[in-house]
Amino acid sequence: MVGYLNRVIYYQKMSYENKIDFVEAFSLKVEETGRPRIYGQILGWLLVCEPDHQSFSDLMENLNISKASVSNITRILLETGLIEKIRVPGERQIHFKLKKGALSDFFQRQVNIVTDLTQILNSGLELLNKEGETDTTRITRAVEFHSFLAREIPLLMEKFNSEFN
Repeated sequence: MVGYLNRVIYYQKMSYENKIDFVEAFSLKVEETGRPRIYGQILGWLLVCEPDHQSFSDLMENLNISKASVSNITRILLETGLIEKIRVPGERQIHFKLKKGALSDFFQRQVNIVTDLTQILNSGLELLNKEGETDTTRITRAVEFHSFLAREIPLLMEKFNSEFN
């Protein structure tokens, strides 16, 4: 927990230029997962910005991105449950912030997908075994891999929650 807090304090004290460098590195890595780079930019910015919430205009200005990009990506981030809208007293604009627990909730949804894929793969393997004419090596390996993830990831999530909550 102390390491996490030290990183948070470090990022809060970072200059704008250093924050943008962080956001760029973060967004490039997120882009490798198949998400748009701007998705990573907004998510990265919300990890290090002060205050911890940003208006539509703040995101446009700080990240130098278009209104359409902010609109599209915040909609996606809202739909995936990673961010939430908040009202700031005295302000007319909606602000966005990371939703508390969003990262573990997001990851849990990924685990659910892995579990569903495991069931589909098992069904496929059963069909191929009944048929008996197709090499099942590849699908067997996929079943083993997804079964392993479906079994082990929830244990890691529990461990994380017990250590950091």
